[in-house]
Amino acid sequence: MADPSPIARSDAALRPLGAGGQRVVEAYPQIAAHLRRARGPAHAALFAQPVPDRDRAAIDWYAAGTGEAVPLDRLDPAEREAAEQRLAVLLGDIEAEAAALSASPREGDRLLGDVLRLAMRVPDRSWVRVRAGQPVLVGWGHEIGGQSIGPELLTKPTERRPGPMPVLMPPVAAPRAWPRWLPWWLAALLALLLLLLLLLLWHDPWRWFALAPPACIAEPAGLAVLDEQRREEGRTAALRAELARLQLEAGQARLACPPIRRQAEAPPPPEPPRPNEDLERARREGAREGNVQVVLAWDDRNDLDLAVICPDGTRIFFENRRGCGAELDVDMNVAGGPRPITSQPVENITWAGDPPPGQYRIEVTNYARNPGGPAVSPFRVTIRRPGQPDQVLHGQARPNQTVAVGGFRWPP
Repeated sequence: MADPSPIARSDAALRPLGAGGQRVVEAYPQIAAHLRRARGPAHAALFAQPVPDRDRAAIDWYAAGTGEAVPLDRLDPAEREAAEQRLAVLLGDIEAEAAALSASPREGDRLLGDVLRLAMRVPDRSWVRVRAGQPVLVGWGHEIGGQSIGPELLTKPTERRPGPMPVLMPPVAAPRAWPRWLPWWLAALLALLLLLLLLLLWHDPWRWFALAPPACIAEPAGLAVLDEQRREEGRTAALRAELARLQLEAGQARLACPPIRRQAEAPPPPEPPRPNEDLERARREGAREGNVQVVLAWDDRNDLDLAVICPDGTRIFFENRRGCGAELDVDMNVAGGPRPITSQPVENITWAGDPPPGQYRIEVTNYARNPGGPAVSPFRVTIRRPGQPDQVLHGQARPNQTVAVGGFRWPP
């Protein structure tokens, strides 16, 4: 099969759809991997691979195959009918897969079912391409102007004309009638309160309203204390003036003395580099140490996957372990895999020689939550390059979430 090549580009006018706090388009690795296992490569190829261009706020959409990717409505009638039938079969299978995942007792499967339903939505039919007989959705998982269409309109478009909508007003409640005696009762209560207030002002048994007579009488003892305080303040001011004079004389005498030359102290020796525990863990699991090495480590039983995207778009991960001179040689915590599930897992990608020049991106995917694993998995990614200190990146991922943690450029 030919390498994927760009077939379309979308700009910031498209608004992404989301599920479980994550953009649907960011779950492309999980969608493609699951459909490839559960339904086949044709179902996975229905979704074009999104490659974000963050500098231009755009997304390039890649698809496998050769030849021009033609919009569905621009095909000849016979070719369009065949492509629509193929599209209907693929969408029907994926809808059935989404329904099966939604009925699963696992939280991760139910979330993936919601993601699949939103992934089958595109802004309109113009975002459906056909390359070599294979329908391809671009701009999937997005809407424009608050509008998108799903499988029900992708294969059989219909025009919906908005009709008048009846306006239903809520029933108006009748005003509540107050008893006739209520105003008289309130007036009597107010009069009683005023009478009580007048009695308190006239008699005032608790002396609430009594005012203390103004008085300002200075006692002789207090005057003596004030005089003593003023004398102490005078002595304090004299002592401060004497201290300032002595400090000035000491400073002048110091300036008159020749400077004392001191021998320069030798700088302390540099601290030895601390060992990287994650690299030691990878070495124990049989990881190779190449010219450039990327190590993923986490401390729980969940299944996390390390991926490196090369400058030419090649993705190195558990389904494509070799590419652009690198190899994924350690993959752990895979349910039913050759290695046992552990709370100290590690994954390793290494280059024996110099990598091809360009920018490399690193992603971490929480593929599955294994029994005993937490809802969120913190992780560390170590990048080791010759002649440079180890670079350690930190992050965390929920089940079925892919996190872009950074990258590196070669040559440095």
